[in-house]
Amino acid sequence: MSIIKLDKNYTYDILKNDLIFLKILYPNLEIKSIGKSTLGEDIKYIILGKGERKLFINASHHANEWMTSLIIMLFIEKYLELYKNKKMYKGYVIEELWNRTSIFIVPMVNPDGVNLCLKDKKIIINKSYEEIWKKYENNLEGWKANIRGVDLNLNYPAGWEEAVKNKKIYSPGPRDYPGPNSVSEIETKNMIDFSKLFLFDMTISLHSQGQEIYWSYLDKKIKKAYDIGKIFERVSGYTLTQPQYTSSFAGYKDWYIQTFNKPSYTIEIGKGKEGESLPLKDAQKIYEEVEEIFLVAAQMC
Repeated sequence: MSIIKLDKNYTYDILKNDLIFLKILYPNLEIKSIGKSTLGEDIKYIILGKGERKLFINASHHANEWMTSLIIMLFIEKYLELYKNKKMYKGYVIEELWNRTSIFIVPMVNPDGVNLCLKDKKIIINKSYEEIWKKYENNLEGWKANIRGVDLNLNYPAGWEEAVKNKKIYSPGPRDYPGPNSVSEIETKNMIDFSKLFLFDMTISLHSQGQEIYWSYLDKKIKKAYDIGKIFERVSGYTLTQPQYTSSFAGYKDWYIQTFNKPSYTIEIGKGKEGESLPLKDAQKIYEEVEEIFLVAAQMC
């Protein structure tokens, strides 16, 4: 019986419970926290493997992209099961990957926003920052920001000023507000501090949607990143490309490339309706599309 189910929208509380049961089944699973969210929730991270190479995967910077958390949790369970049973999978010797690469995963960067988007009763009753989200109460399904109405993937110090000019959103709301200044949000600061602590060899940020892989930041084009990206493209069927200029600033990938000059990717999973969460019924299909990307990354980071 799988622990990770595909029958419910993936809230933070479901994620926490899933991690508890995974820890029981796989005692070698490390579960820690990079820090607290705005509302005091632990932003969990886990480690798979014990190798010197370090891969970092994160999901749900954007609240309505909660499907990314579900997808990476499916991978966590599958990878643990493969390692426990010493299996080869799709040509990869999982035990060798485990010993080569430590995979750090933050499955939900923005737990408050995800819970708001999914109208979790606890967050609605709490009413924190209600003055920001209340007027959007009938359309919270489209909420991308954190609970303070800041788009976390526009809050990093990599062309933040340009992001403000491009987005032209100057007050808190459901999407596209870069914040009053860069790194104004505790979630962004936690991600930066965490990244500086571990100095990952490669990062992957999961977003939705479009079936695209972004690999560069402005004129910073790392050849190794392109070459690995072409393999990602081949195993997933997604398109290796660059985002539109207006979406090319202040994201985690942008900051990581600018700061560390190492391969860093944004992967836009699935395809659905613009501004909407991907449908739950597509979760298994989307997982199958991107699963091998994670294995390639662990092998090549």
